[in-house]
Amino acid sequence: MKFKEKEEIEASKVELVPLIDCVFLLLIFFMCAATMSKVDSAADVNLPVAPNAAEQKDPSHRGTVNVLTPGTYTLKGELVTPQKPFLVFGDLVDDEGLQTVIKKSLQEDPALRIYVRANRDVKYTMIRRAMEAGAAAGVSNIIFATHLQDLYLEEHGK
Repeated sequence: MKFKEKEEIEASKVELVPLIDCVFLLLIFFMCAATMSKVDSAADVNLPVAPNAAEQKDPSHRGTVNVLTPGTYTLKGELVTPQKPFLVFGDLVDDEGLQTVIKKSLQEDPALRIYVRANRDVKYTMIRRAMEAGAAAGVSNIIFATHLQDLYLEEHGK
């Protein structure tokens, strides 16, 4: 067996540049993943304008219910009907289906809050049906999505 002489042994060193690169890549990945998981906005909803709208500070424990206008189509190509106006997790559901989804979500997260994103053309009776389904499932905290009036005017050039 041949042993290396003391002069032949190289000093070992740790390269930090690849480690730093990996840490930054992981940081960017988790920042993007956290940003994308905030709101289930699978539907193109034209939100109403409210002069006193406020941005929700804590997006956690939120279940999104999209209330769509009957006669429109979802991203999957399904026709929204008065019987099935609620889009949850990409699927159109009726009142009972919405209540079932909320109950299941409430079992997974007892601090669940319902985040209602209703199209501005939807009649109040549809929104009331979503609130009733949430109440029947046991959720008492409901948040409504709106545009801030000044921000809306800037975006649409009015």
